[in-house]
Amino acid sequence: MPYVSSPIDGAVLYYADYRPSTKSLFRANQDAIAKYKTTTLFFIHGWPMSGRMYDHLMLPLSQSYGIRCIANDRRGFGRSEWSGLHSEHEVTYDTFARDTLAIIKTVPDLGSFTIVGASMGCGESLLVYELMCQEGLDKQCNGFIWIGPSLPYPMKTEHNPHAPSQELWDMIAGGFRSDRVAFVKASMGGVFGTQHGIEMSDTALEFFASLVHQADSVAIERCMQILSNYDFTEKLTDFGRIKPDNFKLMILHGDKDQSE
Repeated sequence: MPYVSSPIDGAVLYYADYRPSTKSLFRANQDAIAKYKTTTLFFIHGWPMSGRMYDHLMLPLSQSYGIRCIANDRRGFGRSEWSGLHSEHEVTYDTFARDTLAIIKTVPDLGSFTIVGASMGCGESLLVYELMCQEGLDKQCNGFIWIGPSLPYPMKTEHNPHAPSQELWDMIAGGFRSDRVAFVKASMGGVFGTQHGIEMSDTALEFFASLVHQADSVAIERCMQILSNYDFTEKLTDFGRIKPDNFKLMILHGDKDQSE
């Protein structure tokens, strides 16, 4: 299995690398395979799941459409460790970005790619790109696809009135602490908007809940604190100023986000 040691504290980090097969493919789309044969997508998952939240996308994209798909597990989630031997290191958003950059620099024959981020993964992708610019690797990243971004700042303030309140974040943290299994089961439908008519099977909801249950308990709580207390407003402004003209950005977001 592909693992990388974090350059920060040695934590073991996992990533999945789905390369298109050279053999006969199930439901192969030959036109798409010819068009996208050099395309690579790097997926960064949302809190509090893992890279497997993209399974239903990565499998057909790689095996039917010929797109190479890579997904990492953020430290403490999926098959990645929360902390390494040097556990005194304080984990921050920058830690996650440096971990992801270490994977990007390790993946064999990666070439150019587009980052697909969900929720917290969108902010992380911005920090990763910032690090890539510092190291002269920015031309390797073609653009971002942001799904339900938690940007610019997922905390209610006077200037950010529609974001979740501190009380809501405290309730979520308390729910995880008091009865994680029951809280996740009760909340999972809201994550996907089933209260607004979105259809999700019980088995699908159970699968995504199982991803949350795999996560380290400390990672869930600390990651939530990191996510809810980081204001990306200035970094987004800077990004808009320095972003190359050929850099692509797609944002996918509905109008029934449960946090509004």
